[in-house]
Amino acid sequence: MTDPGFFINIYSQILFIAWLATAGGIFWGLDKRAGFQLLYLTVVSLTLSYIIVMYFPYLDLGNENVPVTHPHVQATVTLFSFLLPLCRTRLQTSLCVASPAVVSMFYLLVQGVPAFTIAGGILIGGFISYTYYHSLEWIGAMPDLYLFLLAIILPFFLSLLIYPQEYFLLLPGLLLGIGVGATLEQYKIRMNLEQTRRRSKFICFAVGAAGIIFVMAGVRPAFEGFMTGELITGVFTGLWITLIVPFMMIVSQLYEQFGNREQVFHHSTRRF
Repeated sequence: MTDPGFFINIYSQILFIAWLATAGGIFWGLDKRAGFQLLYLTVVSLTLSYIIVMYFPYLDLGNENVPVTHPHVQATVTLFSFLLPLCRTRLQTSLCVASPAVVSMFYLLVQGVPAFTIAGGILIGGFISYTYYHSLEWIGAMPDLYLFLLAIILPFFLSLLIYPQEYFLLLPGLLLGIGVGATLEQYKIRMNLEQTRRRSKFICFAVGAAGIIFVMAGVRPAFEGFMTGELITGVFTGLWITLIVPFMMIVSQLYEQFGNREQVFHHSTRRF
């Protein structure tokens, strides 16, 4: 077992906040189901990458040992490969292709990460999104209750695997907060995006992103290294994105509210 903390630096922190803000922006302003799926899948990919680094750290290439994957490259590829089929303009497609390419080249040329590791992150990250899209029919047939239970059980299972590294328990906590928050939003808040003005969506994104930055840069360092602190921070961040921000927008009357519940777990066919 190796220490995945080797991959943590200022660049990874900025990337992590950018991933959360991107997925949160889609959840708040474009499509709640796609935003939830993107957010959950990206965090799962990042969690799995650290688990791989912990338990299967190196591959022997004969003259050197290299990491199997790079967590930040893998999660970035997962995020943008998920968005790729939803693009409807060439600009959006170009951004979804260029963004992981830029991140990969940065780690390859600036950080000196081996090309094999970059390739591993790209392949695993793309495979996760590919597998998810091809399992949507099966997932869509599952009752909401089963999906809710899965969203709760999976974080606990992952936390058992990642537990020796208390710093990364933020990720299972984040998954738990996302799952619970999205479920409560679906049944209680029912934020209506289609009837909301762009100005309100911009305000929502600014408030939501500011909250993410504050928690990750201001609150989390105070709990660094404490198991319960990392878990609580993760759960709160997940709830902030999927429940607290929508609740604030409804209460402030910046967003309209659905009269009937809207499903957020099942597949969305909307294209951005």
